[in-house]
Amino acid sequence: MEGSYTNLDRKVHNLETSLQHALSEVRSHDSQLSEVEDAVGQLEDIPRRVDSLEYDLREAKEETERVESDLGDRISEVDGSVDRLATRVAALERYLRQAEGAVVVDLDEDRAGELHALAVTVNKGLDARVGLLPDYERSRLKLAGDHLKHALEERGRHRAAVLRAVAVLATTQAQAPERKAAELDFKASAPKAREAHGRIGSLTTSAEQARQRLEADDALRAKKAKVIGAGQRADTKLRLRLRSRLSETLSGAELLPVWFVTALGPMAPSGNANDWMDAATDVLAYQVTYQITDPVVALGTPPDGHRAPRRRAWHQELTRELRRWG
Repeated sequence: MEGSYTNLDRKVHNLETSLQHALSEVRSHDSQLSEVEDAVGQLEDIPRRVDSLEYDLREAKEETERVESDLGDRISEVDGSVDRLATRVAALERYLRQAEGAVVVDLDEDRAGELHALAVTVNKGLDARVGLLPDYERSRLKLAGDHLKHALEERGRHRAAVLRAVAVLATTQAQAPERKAAELDFKASAPKAREAHGRIGSLTTSAEQARQRLEADDALRAKKAKVIGAGQRADTKLRLRLRSRLSETLSGAELLPVWFVTALGPMAPSGNANDWMDAATDVLAYQVTYQITDPVVALGTPPDGHRAPRRRAWHQELTRELRRWG
């Protein structure tokens, strides 16, 4: 009878354990179910959030469009004000030019022809440089001699190493400790000496051709040195005179010519005055050189590139430069 009770207790205990385990699993499922319900709730809330975000985006877009419209209107107003101001300035300038006693300076005035004579000398110097090797070409040709010199030195070093190795090999026994090192030196230096020697022939030819070209260029430079030097000095003198005249005009009360104001403005910009002065001096030098007298167009009519390639190149360079200031 007692054994029956013991078995019954054991069964009851096992049943309780099973029930507790089942209850624990149910609670776990309930927790997972709660998490799923929360996730579903969040998913259900997404459309509302998307609608709110779309509304905010529409408002931001409308505000941006209003700002762009206002900005466009303000820019148009500023442009209109600038145009009106430019018109008034132009009218005021015309009035000043017509006023009694107004003096418009002739920046490229050359009554005695001294400036044009300097420009002619400059052009003669430039003409004399035609046919001379440019500096970069002379540098390249000089490298040919350097390459030959380096190859000869390299061959000499490797040959000397070969001769030292051969001397050791010829005077030592087979088991001598220094013989092994000499063998290694010979194997390393002999191929390098042959490789360097193989380059000597072509390098010698290139160096000789380069030497002949450099000597011919030196002779031509010596022949033209006087004309080239005179042209360089004339260019310096011409530009100093033109720049000085321009500086005096800008610091005085005389009016600038129309072509100058049209191309470069009425005065130098505060942040880049030196470049502006250089550009103005270049334009004056061009006018003096080619005797440009157009009252409105700074550089006159574009030249024919076939007949005057150097003038055409200078004209194009100045045209690009004037875009910075016009």
